[in-house]
Amino acid sequence: MVDHVLPDVPLRQWVLTAPYEVRRVLALRPDALTAQNRFFVEEIARWQKQRAAAFGVQGGETGAVTFVQRFDSMLRCFVHLHVVAPDGVFTKAEDGALVFHEGRAPSHEEIAHVAARVEKRMVRWLRRRKLIDERPAEERSNEPREVEPLEACMQMGLFDGVFLRLGDGGAQLGSDDDEPHAPRGKGPWTAEVGGFNVNAGITVRADDAEGRERLCRYGARPPFSLERLSLLPDGRVAYRLRRPRRNGATHLVMTPVSFLARVAGLIPPPRFPLLRLSGVLGPNAPWRAAVVVYGRGGVAAAKAAHDAPKRKRRKGKEKEDGNAAAILVDGGARRDEVPEEGDVPRSSPGRTSLGSGVVQVVGARFDWARLLRRVYLEDVLACPCGGRRRVIADLHDPEVVTAILVHLGLPTEGPAVARARDPTGCEAA
Repeated sequence: MVDHVLPDVPLRQWVLTAPYEVRRVLALRPDALTAQNRFFVEEIARWQKQRAAAFGVQGGETGAVTFVQRFDSMLRCFVHLHVVAPDGVFTKAEDGALVFHEGRAPSHEEIAHVAARVEKRMVRWLRRRKLIDERPAEERSNEPREVEPLEACMQMGLFDGVFLRLGDGGAQLGSDDDEPHAPRGKGPWTAEVGGFNVNAGITVRADDAEGRERLCRYGARPPFSLERLSLLPDGRVAYRLRRPRRNGATHLVMTPVSFLARVAGLIPPPRFPLLRLSGVLGPNAPWRAAVVVYGRGGVAAAKAAHDAPKRKRRKGKEKEDGNAAAILVDGGARRDEVPEEGDVPRSSPGRTSLGSGVVQVVGARFDWARLLRRVYLEDVLACPCGGRRRVIADLHDPEVVTAILVHLGLPTEGPAVARARDPTGCEAA
């Protein structure tokens, strides 16, 4: 996203959450999630274009990257959208060059208008398909309806588990009474209409590659952290909360089955892509080639990318050297370079690894070590002695591999795999 999709322009994050009844549908139906994302992105773009037109900018276009998150901080299925969009619109000058017009920040009333439009369109979409029950509570049946396995897991995530204050080693220190946080007040960047909540308070300025990467990492982060997960002496699973609750509780404590049910509810079913591109950032957008390089090499590079003829890749005409990395140089031209393992790559602005040094090769490919460094912030080629590791050979001969493992005192056989057993301790008949 940072290197090849998001242009170097000011960005704003828009977050949309829906009421529970709608979130349940979004978690179970891919068409509903697609519709919700389309309505939200279209309403953001509508507001941006209207504001640009009010200041004399006609024919503006914009785009967005949507990160779909299915979780909250307590491992519950909580579908909501994080949309990263340019904070303005793109237009074309007379010579065909792309021009970005930065917009002003939205007011609270304008955010509320976006939320109202999304609420109106989504509720209408759900009504047409009879996916929501708008009858009064007294008219609904008291009989529990039959639910799908995924929804049953989602319900377990809502009701199972207790909040405890735990010390070192898992010892309980306080009461397990559930006393939630006091509700937060809504700031000027948040508006809610009919249970549809929109926040637009996070921005990243241009020329801030690290800020863009942090924003994308936040949107694409995994549903839970292994560092906050622990197993208690009695076999229950504890998950440390981001911040203590009002009664001092620090952990959510669950049975193993309840924990597995929560995790199952967080896994997206088929046809639920968690990353979506739209507008001028969409895969087939006519302006995409010029937009994605905008700000990286100046206006001239964006115009060159837009005017460059599209060449079809012919089958069988791949590069002979599979380790070749495509490097972007001044003006957006490309050349091939084969980096040596462990070499420090050449400098190029804009690529960061957030505190683990700069990962500097720019192009369509990464070698394995730089990819691990970029994604997991770990330099696997760094040796404790201060030097650099390098790959000597790939060993495939079982006898050679066994001899090396025996010399190092490591096991040569894989661990035995125990058969599945009933979590309650009762053997099936």
